[in-house]
Amino acid sequence: MTPFILSLALLLTAPEALSLGNNHELFLDDHFIATSENLTRRIMPVEKAVENPVLTGDKAWEQQRPLLYGSVVKENGLYRMWYYMPRGVCYAESQDGITWTKPLMDLVPWEGEPSNILVRASIDSPGEGPFPWFYELFGVFRDDKDPDPTRRYKMGYLSIERPYEGPHMDLFHRGQRRGLGVAGSPDGIHWTNIETFTTDAIVDGSTHWTYDPEQGRYHLYGRSKRQPEALDAAWKSDPWYQKHFWGRVVAHTSSNDFIHWEHSAPDSAPIVMSADLDDAIASEIYGMGVFKYGNQYIGLVQHFQNRPLDSFLNIQLATSRDGNAFTRVGDRTPFIPNGEVGDWDRFNVAVANNPPIEEGDELRFYYSDRRYRHDPYEGTDSGPIQGAIGYGTIKRDRFVAMEGDYTGGILTTVPFTRAGSTIHINGRANWGEITVEALDSTGQKIATAVPVELDSLDMPLTWDTPLPPPSTPIQLRIGVRNGQFYSIWCD
Repeated sequence: MTPFILSLALLLTAPEALSLGNNHELFLDDHFIATSENLTRRIMPVEKAVENPVLTGDKAWEQQRPLLYGSVVKENGLYRMWYYMPRGVCYAESQDGITWTKPLMDLVPWEGEPSNILVRASIDSPGEGPFPWFYELFGVFRDDKDPDPTRRYKMGYLSIERPYEGPHMDLFHRGQRRGLGVAGSPDGIHWTNIETFTTDAIVDGSTHWTYDPEQGRYHLYGRSKRQPEALDAAWKSDPWYQKHFWGRVVAHTSSNDFIHWEHSAPDSAPIVMSADLDDAIASEIYGMGVFKYGNQYIGLVQHFQNRPLDSFLNIQLATSRDGNAFTRVGDRTPFIPNGEVGDWDRFNVAVANNPPIEEGDELRFYYSDRRYRHDPYEGTDSGPIQGAIGYGTIKRDRFVAMEGDYTGGILTTVPFTRAGSTIHINGRANWGEITVEALDSTGQKIATAVPVELDSLDMPLTWDTPLPPPSTPIQLRIGVRNGQFYSIWCD
């Protein structure tokens, strides 16, 4: 083959360069990595607040079980929380997200007295009232796209109609219809039911959603119960699996308006997250909170280890570039781990249905836990039927570190163009060093940055030689010695 033909062939087969802009590129996956040597992808668990738990069940109607099947948002400096308890949806407010008040209102009185209940569940009067089949809260969000001001806030909830016999009967709960109910509110306080069943493609609790502004679509991640065949084949001899495995997985559907969904038939949405053979026998995926972060979706996977003497739910990380194909990150070290003996959050972590809240240089993740194990459990290490709500934090971008010890490791990025002139990194090397070299399209070094020897969320790189124009693809060779490297971006 002549050199000209060879060069043309390489040009035609070379991957298109990515673009690096203001969206911070994290390293939960290999999307921006060409090669990596002697580096460990280290999951960075949240730092739990010393004030935890920040909300407990101190009202009679809460029955000591406030759970963050719900949302926490920050609007105009005010933290607002919608949470679930056995009789419906409750509301709380806070100036700092730590000390919460529960406004007493006359919307849903409790034994004739004001309460902070906004919506009454249908447990006591199924089929009656404005929310006839309301079973469990999913969450609340502000919808500024809806032209109807009475629907400025939307609430998603689990509807369960029973007994039911008809075309919408759930495949896994015979005699029931199950699906997503939606309510609207002008202020997040006064709620009106919009539609009791918008889609039957979900079947159970721990459902979450996110909004992608680039697509203009809502993505719903709800529960199904269709375990992969590979698990059934590998685990079928286990007695506990045979008796207690429910097949919980996460399915995905989407919508332009949160009312009309791509999938509507019972259990028709495709599966996007399930247990696999790297999990303990009889593990299930209880739910997955998802939010857009830069150019990727981050999933907070509620992993349920369903074993007779070791039953717990923690939160692991997953990532996706399209909102459909998710993979769990690294070695699956919990991102929000269970507490230790003596802690309030030992058994059953559930995350809020909203993105983390930015507070200065930190991201806050609100979650709830329970003092008792999830059924089934055959041991004695389980507490009273109580729940509470707390939070944990990470520093901005620091979900995962590409970590190198004193031996040193090297990461080489894929080729990329730049949306601006200055490249920034987020890293920690105050007792080590991060070095960065720029390479041309042939892999030759063209510039070296001043080494980084500090811990900083934003380190603009300075170069010994000017870089080529931003439209010219380059690669970076990043060395990490006794340090951690978290993200990269350009402005």
